[in-house]
Amino acid sequence: MNAVWDAWVPEGHAPARTCVCAPLPADELKVEITVTALVPGSA
Repeated sequence: MNAVWDAWVPEGHAPARTCVCAPLPADELKVEITVTALVPGSA
């Protein structure tokens, strides 16, 4: 995951990210991802 992240995110501009272990609501779900983003012009 980190190798893909490093290739995708420009150095010095990484957004916030988290890593947690949580029970998923269905067995076929394998990953839970949370995204935090800034909408341009909102800050």
